[in-house]
Amino acid sequence: MTGAQVTRILLEDRRAVGVEYFKGGALHSERATHEVLLSAGALLSPQVLMLSGIGNGAHLQRLGIDVVHDLSGVGEHLHDHPDVVTVVDGPGLNDSFGLSLKGAMRLLNGIFEWKSRRTGMLTTNFAEAGGFLKSSAAQAVPDLQLHFVIGKLVDHGRKTVWGHGYSCHVCLLQPKSRGRITLASADALAAPQIDPAFFADPDDLQKMIGAVKTMRQILAQPALTQLGGTELAYSANAQTDEQIAAYIRDYADTIYHPVGSCRMGSGPMDVVDAQLRVHGIQGLRVVDASIMPRIVSGNTNAPVIMIAEKAVDLIRAAR
Repeated sequence: MTGAQVTRILLEDRRAVGVEYFKGGALHSERATHEVLLSAGALLSPQVLMLSGIGNGAHLQRLGIDVVHDLSGVGEHLHDHPDVVTVVDGPGLNDSFGLSLKGAMRLLNGIFEWKSRRTGMLTTNFAEAGGFLKSSAAQAVPDLQLHFVIGKLVDHGRKTVWGHGYSCHVCLLQPKSRGRITLASADALAAPQIDPAFFADPDDLQKMIGAVKTMRQILAQPALTQLGGTELAYSANAQTDEQIAAYIRDYADTIYHPVGSCRMGSGPMDVVDAQLRVHGIQGLRVVDASIMPRIVSGNTNAPVIMIAEKAVDLIRAAR
């Protein structure tokens, strides 16, 4: 069903029996035939659970929500890959994506070529190169990832930037910092409060400082410097460790990989068991990235597909 907002899971005697949702200006409900599967993602699955009375009891009581099951881990352990982007201005790089007269003409030609032959510049995924690095030789596996982008990517493309150039992301793959999701109010249509707590653990910031330095060493290699690009001032002015730290704090952002807010495990702060069933509630599973105990060292898309496929097997086995 599209155009609907789930407001809560319907519970009877600690069993999920359906969902309530808002659509067309009114509340509706649907009953489940077997069980309810919650797949709202790491930011909204905990919100739906809390709105349903499943979560930290003290937090829910403060908002006037009846506590069905006091499960303190709901919304906790949120983490993501913190990411920062360095942008290089290259006035002569008309072959890259960018806003200019030549760039516009090239884009129009590219649209025609794509529609007629499915070839050309629009076959790009924009992040055409990348790499996995170790922050130090002591690391057993890479803990940093780079994405090289063939355009000037400021604020993840949300800000219009004239001219041509290129960009490079660097993100931390195994952050120690943990944030949380809480409710802003008992209103199901209100967005939750999201605190990613990036760099709450000082080790994360130190690794990112080193990562920015390594990224600059790569961008300073002859294959790129011969293009005559210049790093934009907002990052170029950060040279000392303290300045780089300030630059990271000012510009670091999500790379859209939130996980962990309905963590799987058997401890007191865990939300689902090894079969994705919510502790203390019958007939309810969470099936999304929120159940990951620890973030994967890469993109979360394929692992979430795997979680969903595994959930299918678990559901079939339970029938």
